[in-house]
Amino acid sequence: MASKLQTTIKLNFKKAKGGYEKKQFKSAEILPGSVMEDATALQVELEESTQTNDMEEIRPVLRKCYDFIAEVIFEGQFTGQEYLDGMDAREILKMTGQLLASVTTGYDAVYSETKKK
Repeated sequence: MASKLQTTIKLNFKKAKGGYEKKQFKSAEILPGSVMEDATALQVELEESTQTNDMEEIRPVLRKCYDFIAEVIFEGQFTGQEYLDGMDAREILKMTGQLLASVTTGYDAVYSETKKK
């Protein structure tokens, strides 16, 4: 039985002959409590970097977030680069924020509003 705290995302992978193939991934069933501290630190770092309005400072922090999502939340099922390239550009920041917040504020707090819609 899957944990109610797990989430599922779909990433797009470019096919060799053109077009895209969607693949679905499930997050880790259990994340150690220390992961919450790591996610919080990333959120703080991201917030501080975005206040600079300098993409040279923001980009490396975003990459850390993508890698954290791939390696920790989804247990290495894909890479941070595959996460970035597999998401629609119009959704990447929103989804990244939701995934980090699901660790720091809890799944129910983040996704309960989404379920109501």
